[in-house]
Amino acid sequence: MIKMRTLTEQDFDEAIKLSEYAFQYKVSNEDYERRINMLKSHEIWGEYEDEALISKLHILHMQINIGNKLFEIGGVAGVATYPEHRRKGSVSRLLRQSLLSMKERGQTISLLHPFDIAFYRRFGWELTASVKKYTLEKKDLFRYPDGPGRIMRFGKDEGNDVLNTIYEQWFEKYNHMLVRRNDTWWNHHVFTDGYNRVVYFNENNEAEGYLCCKAADKLLDVQEMVYVTEAARRALWNFIAQHDSMVDKVKIIAPNDDQLPFLLQNPRITQETHPYFMARIVDVEAFLKQYEFENITRPITIAVTDKQCSWNNAAFQIGPGGVTPGDSSTGLTMDVGTLTAVLLNAVPAAVLYETGQITGPREDLNALVSAATKKPVCFIDFF
Repeated sequence: MIKMRTLTEQDFDEAIKLSEYAFQYKVSNEDYERRINMLKSHEIWGEYEDEALISKLHILHMQINIGNKLFEIGGVAGVATYPEHRRKGSVSRLLRQSLLSMKERGQTISLLHPFDIAFYRRFGWELTASVKKYTLEKKDLFRYPDGPGRIMRFGKDEGNDVLNTIYEQWFEKYNHMLVRRNDTWWNHHVFTDGYNRVVYFNENNEAEGYLCCKAADKLLDVQEMVYVTEAARRALWNFIAQHDSMVDKVKIIAPNDDQLPFLLQNPRITQETHPYFMARIVDVEAFLKQYEFENITRPITIAVTDKQCSWNNAAFQIGPGGVTPGDSSTGLTMDVGTLTAVLLNAVPAAVLYETGQITGPREDLNALVSAATKKPVCFIDFF
């Protein structure tokens, strides 16, 4: 008999064993207690057959920014099933339960890192965040003239307040960024496995940029390069360039709107746009009421379809007076994933309209685009 329930602390050992098997890693004895403590902050749903765990899904309770507001999100992670129980609908049931649970907690949007984009599109998630991956050769590492300020290293688990101050200034120009206001996230999700904390301070001793990087095996791996001034960008780049006697290659992960190649003396480097994270609105009505629409001069009606969440199958009118029920026979029509992509500014709405994913009057689409956030999407975390 199949039963679904939330896992308790007594079940965490089973959850870890399933993750080890599904994701093919081993939690060391030294790391086991930390892993148990981390799971205490997760909401974990599992399916059981004859009291044995067969599949699970974790929900992380976090926040992201959209426009100028913070939204409560449910981050879906750790989705795993033992092979003998796959393709029997277990993960589908867990995903539907996760959406219901998030709605009940007031989490109006959800993010996840997909193992298969097409699979999660079936459940309403849509690709919203990509990253750029650069590979540079030693010959690409030119240096700028030295400027004012200094580079400082912080030790393991040090400087989180300084790093977070820089990060939160930087993320104001983006949508979709994860709030990182706790030491656990900085220490165990951002800086892991020997990555260095390298911070740039200006001449007034103000922190304006940082690197998360590691040099090993003739490679400098830069996982994050965050800066809020041009002086910080140049100083951090010079720090990277100073590794020319140590490494043969440099790999850098950057936001999708990053323009590093243009700034190089030879822009013909290896670069890849990597589809990364997906999002989906969990509760359309609540999300629309929280969302900051601008320049609403006339009502816009959006009829939403959602195959997984019946509560979202409705028409909503967005007007100067707020969000109210709408008439589904007028206005725009789109599914929940498309609506997510439009309101996060993840995909140009004109592309979605021209390819038939949005239907309705073009003037209504133009009005919606005018009212939605203009900030680009960025997501550089992982869970």
